[in-house]
Amino acid sequence: MSVIWINCKIKKTTKNMEKADIEKLHTTPLGVERIKRNLDLQAEDIAQWVKEVVKTAWTKEKGGAVLVGVGKNWYAYKDGVVITINAKSHTIITAHKIKATIRTMTEEDYPCLEEFLYQAIYIPEGEEWPPRSIVVDDPQIHIYIKDFGKQAGDLGVVAECKQSKQIIGAAWTRIIPAYGHLDDNTPELATSLFPHCRGCGIGSALMGKLFEILRQNGYTKTSLSVQKNNPAVRFYQRLGYKVTGERLDHVSHEDYLMVKKL
Repeated sequence: MSVIWINCKIKKTTKNMEKADIEKLHTTPLGVERIKRNLDLQAEDIAQWVKEVVKTAWTKEKGGAVLVGVGKNWYAYKDGVVITINAKSHTIITAHKIKATIRTMTEEDYPCLEEFLYQAIYIPEGEEWPPRSIVVDDPQIHIYIKDFGKQAGDLGVVAECKQSKQIIGAAWTRIIPAYGHLDDNTPELATSLFPHCRGCGIGSALMGKLFEILRQNGYTKTSLSVQKNNPAVRFYQRLGYKVTGERLDHVSHEDYLMVKKL
C-alpha cells in the first residue's frame, strides 16, 4: 500500500483505509451539491470521481493523491483539493480547495521533518526514487534534520491544512556544513510541500513567514542549494534568491548555491 501517513502528533488517527473500503464510498445529494459548488466541478458521478482520486493514493507515493486519517475522517488530497470522508460510514462528506494556516514550527512538529525532507529530494526525470531510508541512512541528507531544534539557526514554519489540521508543508533553516552552507552566520534553507498542495500559494506563504522569523532572530541573509535543472530554481528567484556559485553534490549533480538578503 502506497499511502502516506505523516508522523505528526495532531489527533488520534482513524483506522487505515483498506482497498475494499474504496468501493464502499458513497455520498448524498447534499454532498454532491456541496462538492460541485465548492470545486466548480462538472463531473456527473461525484462518488466515482472521488473513488478515482483515492485509488491513485494506492499507486503513487510521490505526487498523485495522498490519503491520511485524522480523527474520525479520512482526507484525500489531489491537485489543490482536499476531500473529507467519514471513515465509519464511508460517506463522502465534502471537498474543498486546500487552504492552509502558516504557523511557527513547534517541537511537536519535528517528527514531520523526516517525511518532508524525503519529499524535498529532487530526482531528475529518468532516475529512480531512492528508498525513504535514505533520509536517515545518508549522513549528508540526515544532517538537515538530525537533533533539530538544539542549535542556533534551527528555525522553521509549517503549513497546516485548515480542513484536516494535517501538516502539508514545511520550511526550515539550519547552520550546518551541508550543500548550501555559506558561512557560520547564514542559515541554510530547506523547504518541502506535498505535490498535491502546490500551485495554491502555500509555498510562498511558508517562505514569507520564515523570512520574517529569520529577521526577528537577527539574521541578514539565508542560503540554499538546488539542482540546476530543478524547476524550483525559478521559484527561489522570484523570492529574491540570487545564484552566487555552483557546486557538485555527493552524486555529482550540478547545484546552484543561492543566497537571499533579508
